[in-house]
Amino acid sequence: MWGNNIVKFFIRIAVIFILALAVAGFSHFTIGQVTIYISNYRYSFSLNLLIVFWLLTFAIIYYLTRLYINVMRLPNKIQRSRIKNALIISRRHLNYAGLHYFEGKYRSCYNDAMKSVKKEYSQDNKFLAYLLAFRAASIMRDSQKENEILSEIDQFKDNKWQLAKHMVIADNLYNEQQFGLCIDNLNAVLQIDHKHVPAHRMLLKVYLHLANFHKAYEMLTWLLKNDSLREYKASKYKAKVIGGLFSSTNDVEELTSVYNKLDKTEKSSFLFGKQYFDAMLRLKEYDLAIQFLETHLKDESLQLIYSESLLALSKRLESKERADRLLVVAEKCLKANPNSSQLLLALGILSYTKQLWGKSQNYLEASINIKPSLDGFLYLSLVAKANNDNDTFNRYQNKLLNNLHNLI
Repeated sequence: MWGNNIVKFFIRIAVIFILALAVAGFSHFTIGQVTIYISNYRYSFSLNLLIVFWLLTFAIIYYLTRLYINVMRLPNKIQRSRIKNALIISRRHLNYAGLHYFEGKYRSCYNDAMKSVKKEYSQDNKFLAYLLAFRAASIMRDSQKENEILSEIDQFKDNKWQLAKHMVIADNLYNEQQFGLCIDNLNAVLQIDHKHVPAHRMLLKVYLHLANFHKAYEMLTWLLKNDSLREYKASKYKAKVIGGLFSSTNDVEELTSVYNKLDKTEKSSFLFGKQYFDAMLRLKEYDLAIQFLETHLKDESLQLIYSESLLALSKRLESKERADRLLVVAEKCLKANPNSSQLLLALGILSYTKQLWGKSQNYLEASINIKPSLDGFLYLSLVAKANNDNDTFNRYQNKLLNNLHNLI
């Protein structure tokens, strides 16, 4: 900066020097004479002198005019200078507030943000300072400061400010687990911008916290449709939402509709399949449960995985027709997995339901030989009772009681 001033100074000196030389040289040439008559007086001038006089007069008038204009502009310049200095100070405080926020110095952040507001003229920067102050006050759990700032923020009516305001308030309410008010603010965001991705994401998390899986499913569907979730996040949320729907939905048509919307890979996944199957058991939709196993247990790799589900279903069937269908499925599975105690136990229970006492006893004894179980001893005692075999009945009843005692 000093270098520029020095260069300007030397240029001005050079210009003055050149003008002086020009005037001195010009005076050596006599171009003519000018005579001016005023009343009875006559004035004669050298033309050179008149030209120099005119030039000097023009220069004097020009600089006097500039001086007058600068004097008139002086109050405005002083005011602009004050505004400029105030803005510099305000922006410095705003920068410090941002730095302190990310450093975790929330009290310093709040103080600098409020100092910035006092001298800030830009509405955008003032709003930003208020948001920083609000977040800092929220983290410090100072509700009085929060309310004071909220009353100031309400004056910013433009949509771009309203969006930011509602999102910041919603995030604060979410952290405080005030989910009802949080939903209200997020819905206000969606009224302004129905494609606002962060609002949909937060609503998904809120509805999961509230176990409102139907609303969570709506949010998840929208986010997946708009490709707004990373793959691992999408899988995580999908497992929670679908699992929640399967565990809470009481309408079998809705349950089946949700399951049918899964892609082929997800339908073959044990996670969703088991949740869907358990939901059918909960709703006592045994025909659908049997049909599900008939479809999925064609794959030998899934037979052992679903053997527990098959066993759970076998305990609930009272109809001989249903037991006969499931028995066919279980026998096919046993050929591929002959040492599965769960499949043997399920076959024993199904045979008991069909009153095939001898077949039931063989399956049940084979099951407890591999892995003793309370269900195995219970059904063996029931088979003995059906055959009027009191000794066998008492023997298995004692084993059942001993096993119950060991569990206790």
